[in-house]
Amino acid sequence: MRTNVNWGTVEASTDGGFNRLPAGPYIAKVVNAIDKADKEYVEVVFDIAEGEHASYYSDDWGKNHPYAHHFFMSYKDTALGMLKGRLEAIQASNPGFDPFAAWDAGRLDMFAGRLVGLNLQEEEYEYMGEVKTRLNVCQVVPAQDVRDGKIKAREIKKLNGGSTPAPSTSAPVAADVYNGAIPFD
Repeated sequence: MRTNVNWGTVEASTDGGFNRLPAGPYIAKVVNAIDKADKEYVEVVFDIAEGEHASYYSDDWGKNHPYAHHFFMSYKDTALGMLKGRLEAIQASNPGFDPFAAWDAGRLDMFAGRLVGLNLQEEEYEYMGEVKTRLNVCQVVPAQDVRDGKIKAREIKKLNGGSTPAPSTSAPVAADVYNGAIPFD
């Protein structure tokens, strides 16, 4: 135990004050794309690229918690239609870039820095017997659709299957805790 602390030089803090990113549509930038061959998907880590929340995940916390801002591009046979849709959204968001050629060449590095539209939906999950919420990507769309206001925030996805309207403001809430569940297992 540390004793004899000079408390006069220590600034007090509280657990509050965390400003969580509100649910809704965003223009995102791909930070990294990592192939998880054993699971047959690519994990795409993103950051917010435009607007008042630009670079939201560029702090140390965001860099150390990529699971809090990612989506998946599964290449299982049963998910190829969704993969094509996501690649088309990336293509539409980046004129002159051919994500299909980059994908087929195994050049995931070419996705870094590319824009895409994302709709982030708040959803409930259970962690250690407590219901918490987190943001998940529910749509991958052309960036221009977000700019044009064509993409609307979705209602919160409740554990019991119900829903309530998505919050319209960014009220301070506790940070999410990752529960280890990854889709496409």
